[in-house]
Amino acid sequence: MEFNPKKTIIVFVYALVGVWIASTFLRTKKTDELVFSIGAGTEEIRFIKILVDQFEAENPAIKVSLNVLPASTDQQHHYYLTTLGAKNKDFDVMRIDTIWIAEFASAGWLESLENRMDKNDRASFLPVMEETNVFQGTLYAIPWNANVGLLYYRKDLLEKYNMHPPDTWNDLIELCTQISASESVYGYLWQGKQYEGLICNFIEFIGSKNGGIIDSTGNIIVDSEHNTIALDLMHDLIWKYRVSPQNTCSELEEESSRHLFQQGKGLFLRNWTYVWGLCQEDPSMKGKVGVSRLPRFSDGKPASVYGGWHLAINAYSGNKEQAWQLIHFLTSHEAQKELAMHASWMPSRTALYKDQ
Repeated sequence: MEFNPKKTIIVFVYALVGVWIASTFLRTKKTDELVFSIGAGTEEIRFIKILVDQFEAENPAIKVSLNVLPASTDQQHHYYLTTLGAKNKDFDVMRIDTIWIAEFASAGWLESLENRMDKNDRASFLPVMEETNVFQGTLYAIPWNANVGLLYYRKDLLEKYNMHPPDTWNDLIELCTQISASESVYGYLWQGKQYEGLICNFIEFIGSKNGGIIDSTGNIIVDSEHNTIALDLMHDLIWKYRVSPQNTCSELEEESSRHLFQQGKGLFLRNWTYVWGLCQEDPSMKGKVGVSRLPRFSDGKPASVYGGWHLAINAYSGNKEQAWQLIHFLTSHEAQKELAMHASWMPSRTALYKDQ
């Protein structure tokens, strides 16, 4: 029999490939690989990794890898539009924003969770879940945390000048005018860059003037006198009263405004609940920060956007059962309590609001 080197090499390569496929298959059968796609701040990611480690310890057959996205919600949204639009299977669980649920569900990108929860477990979440997480009668996401816009303020500086947190926008402007120049700090930091955060701020401003976008009958009322007054105030905070930075419209997002505040460069900050924990962990800020409701117009009432982040399953995932196990763990009473205590996340389970 004549020796054929080329044929021998080909057979050898095929044998190696066969061994590799077999070993890969065995590893897959032994351990289910889950990819959790998430965008969040650095400190939030650090604590989420701790929770993931706990999940893996309780479920040794499942290995979870984090696909960490940028903190910017717009960049995360673009990532999902690109990957899910291409029917990407590379991640299984995803953390998505409130306003994406209907969009993603209507595109067929989210797995239905309708039969994953019993009636009692479903009722244990904040009632708003039935509005934000249900699309055309089907549940597509589980709320991981709630979120509202809050006013953070330098408690130490207000006490120094014997002042109280502002009740109205006029109060805030007056306090900024009196204090910020003397202390060399910006007066009011908020999210004015052209992205989703600007919409949240706009809704809070018009809400505090009793304005709105759609009335109870479904009519669009965005072009109203109340809303025009609120929009004028947003403009005037920057260019008339000069209590907000000149780069508010070009650069200020959640994180950029938070960094300025935590660096001691702001008197007031509008931001979400997560900022509280970060300020308490910062030695330079601990004990110096207070929090209250956002100001209002004199004839209005304080208004905060309800937001939050939710967990959903990629409709193209090949690990849907394991993906649900991870979601069930991360949204549990115990996990949400840990997130509330260590990351300042508002829970989405009602019972935790009675937990001292």
